[in-house]
Parts: sequence; C-alpha cells; structure tokens
Amino acid sequence: MKINPLLCLLPCWLLLCLLSTPVLAAPPRAELLPGADSRDWLLVIEADGERQSNELVIAPLLRQFAVGKVTMSRVTTPVHSLTRWQIPLHTLDTSPEVVPSLSLGQEQTPALPLPLRRQAGTLVAQPSQAISPIELQARVLHQGPLYPGQPFIYQLSLWLPANMEAPNLTEPASDAFTIRRLGEDQWQAPAGSGLPGRLTRNWLLQAREPGLHPLVSPRFQGRLPQDNGTSDPLSARADTLFVKIDLAPQQPVASQLTLSQQLSPASGARVGEPVIRTLTLVMEGGDGNRLTLPKLTGPAALPAAMAARPDGEQQQERFLAKGVLRFERQWRQALTATAPGDYLLPAITLPWFNTRSGRIEYARLPATPLRIEAVTPTQEAFTGPNHESLYWVIWALLLRALWQGWPRWHAFYRLQRALRREDANHARATLLAWASLRWPRRHAHRTAHLTDLPCRHAPALATGLAALDRACFATQASPSDRQPPWQGLAGPLCAYEPFAIAYGLMQLARLGQ
Repeated sequence: MKINPLLCLLPCWLLLCLLSTPVLAAPPRAELLPGADSRDWLLVIEADGERQSNELVIAPLLRQFAVGKVTMSRVTTPVHSLTRWQIPLHTLDTSPEVVPSLSLGQEQTPALPLPLRRQAGTLVAQPSQAISPIELQARVLHQGPLYPGQPFIYQLSLWLPANMEAPNLTEPASDAFTIRRLGEDQWQAPAGSGLPGRLTRNWLLQAREPGLHPLVSPRFQGRLPQDNGTSDPLSARADTLFVKIDLAPQQPVASQLTLSQQLSPASGARVGEPVIRTLTLVMEGGDGNRLTLPKLTGPAALPAAMAARPDGEQQQERFLAKGVLRFERQWRQALTATAPGDYLLPAITLPWFNTRSGRIEYARLPATPLRIEAVTPTQEAFTGPNHESLYWVIWALLLRALWQGWPRWHAFYRLQRALRREDANHARATLLAWASLRWPRRHAHRTAHLTDLPCRHAPALATGLAALDRACFATQASPSDRQPPWQGLAGPLCAYEPFAIAYGLMQLARLGQ
C-alpha cells in the first residue's frame, strides 16, 4: 500500500495552524445609557486588552448623530485589562433608531436600538428589553482555580446619574465566604453634563469550603429627581455569580510561603539562661487562619535535657499594592537547658499547596545546633553588685548634680553672704541675680523688681522683702543701732532650694563672715 507523502504532513500542518491562531478574546461590548434630555445618550464601548484610540472608527456616528467629546480610559488589574470608550450622542431629526455597528480593529461592535422615551425623560420599557437609568456589573477578578482560604477580588461597577439622591449600596451576601471591604471607592466623573458616571467598589473574599457557591450582588437604592420637582425611587442589583471552589490537595494554600527562625542569643547561652526562639511564617495569597505548625514542644520536638515554654505569639495581615494579601505570624518560645553540651533542634517541615504551580511544596527549617555552656564558679558566687562600687556610683551622681546646679547654688551662696552685711543695695542685687537663675522664665534679666518675685507673697518673706525695698529707695537711712529686718530673709529663702544644700550654703556663708 502506497501512502501519499502529503498525508504525512497533514498533522504537522494542522498543528502549525493551531499554534498560529491567536487566543480568542471576548467580543467588544456596547451599552447605551440615557442622558438628562430625551435626545441625549451615552454610548459605552468596552473591549478586552489595551487598545489604541484609532482602532475605533466612529465615522458612522458622525454622519448620523451629533457626537460630543470622546473619552477613552483603560482599566488594568493583576489578572485583567480592558479599554473603554465613552461617546456622548445627541439624536437629530434625521437620526436612525439604531446606533450602527462600529469597526474596532478586526472586530465589530453590536448595533444598539434606541429605547423609547417619554417627554419627561423617563424610559419606556420595550417588550424585549427593560432599560434602567442605573446599571450594575459584578465580576470576579481571578484567573485559574480557587481553593478554600485563597483570597480573590469581587468587583462591582455601577453606572449612576450624577444627580442621584440618597444613594445606598449594601454588601455582598453569602454564607460561604469571608467578605471584607477592600480599599476606597473609585468614581469616574461623567463624560458630559447629564450623563452617568461610574462607581467601582471592591471586596476581598475567601471561601470557607469547596463547592459551587452563589454570591448575591449588593443592592443599590436611591432616588432620581424629575423635572416636575419630584423624585422616583430606584433599586437595582447585579446578577448573582456562582463561584466554584475546588478541593485543595493539601492545606494551606498560598501563592508563596516562607518559614524562618531566629535565636537570641545565638551563642554563649549558659545553663539555666533562656534562649528566645522566634519562628516567622510569611504567606502571600492564602488564609493565615488555617496555618498550623508542627508541635514545638514535647519529646519529639526538643532534645533531652531541654525544656520550652511559650513566650507569646503575634500576627498581622495587610493587602499589598500588587494585589496580594500578605499574612505574617510569629511564634516565640523560651528554651532552657538543665545541663551543658551541644544540642540539636529538630528540623521543621510544613507542606503547602502552591496555587501558581499547582503542586505541593514544603517550607523547611533545617536542624539547628545550639551550644549551652556551663556556669563557672565565679559566676555562681556572684550575688549582687559590689558595695564599694555602689558608693562610687552614688558619689558620681551627687557630683554630677552639684556640677549641673553650681551656677544657681553659687548665686545662693553669694546671696547668703550679702544678707549678713548692711549693704541693702548689694543684698537686693544678689537676690535678683539668684532669682533669675531660680525662675529663669520670669526673670530673664537682672533689672526685675522685688515685687515681681514669685515668693513675694510668702508670709515669712513679705515683711523682709518690703523692708529691703524701702532700705534701697528710702530718702532716710534706718538707725544703725539695730539689725535691719531684711537680714532675716536668709533662713526662709532656704525653702526654695534643696534643703540640705541650701542649709549647708547658709552655714558656710555664716562661717565666712
């Protein structure tokens, strides 16, 4: 039997054709939203991927409608990207009742019929299609299989009139997921006056168990003002999504998982001294609440003659800018040995399922050697600090305090010496000099008056300060056969300095006379 050589090349030719055929993407989507006037519309066109502005040919619209400013935007997520055009349209008397199909690269957008509208601006529902001034679109931003605990993003987009009153949006509803709000809302302003804008809100979801679970969309409620001064209540909800959660071959699941440890001190520990062991586990793209480490205490986890006790545990969770949920947990334990020697902490192995590669992998910590040294007799005999060294520390602290306060205390000593003389002007000057150091904020210079002293109202000082003031500014001097009253200020002024230091300076000034 003779075989045609062309038939042998047929499988290769078919394979080559399949490889050269591009991956089919979703066709372009078009949506027609009503504007404020009965002739105003907003044409929204979306296409997957990053498209160029010149790929969309709007020449058919220019011939049949009054076209406003065309805006183009791109929406990019870690798993999806699309390009969106917003085209304001104003119908003319000669405009058709159908928005024509437009060329978008090698594809065509669908043709859209213009819904009927009343004069007041409200839409008249056609038998085949009910038009609403608000539109909701829900989708899951994830590619590939999903497993219990694996986080993914649920995104809801709403097209809303800018004049919507009392807007309210509920939360997604499902008992099969853990649902959390993610980030701030994103608002895209309308392309023109009276046209709807776009509100985008994201949630972070994690499935509790495998299966096909319904996810009910949030409900939007609000009131739309009318031309006659009233407002109509509006309520809408996106379609319910059914999310399939597969059974993971191994828990936990994550896109990345690392395990590390740290010992403090790493070396030089002695018998009876604790060695703090910190284990850190970092997970990305998984549920940290499902993490369990092998038992860290007990005969199988620790060598003989070594005990361990828990020393705390902490965890934190945050959402990274690259769209990944990062979870970090730390375990701390205190290790103590009852005998010196070389110990070997057993290795730790944690199996986990890698959602990127679809395989079971292992996070490992190798066996860690730990040396415990014996306590020397000198260290055992040490019971406390040496008394002689303690005395030197106390004297050093006292000398430091005397040195720091010496300018003020020297001024107080000079004041005590001046109060024992009969020179009132000199006593007043030294008193003000000391006060400028004792109350620096109130006596920044030495030209203050005795009436400005904070202690002037003290009963033990009021009479003496008044006598000193009169002695300095009186026209007739006091008799010299009796002691001036202001000399009695020496003792009461000691109350405004540390008593031991002030009393010693007063006695030193008395001995120096």
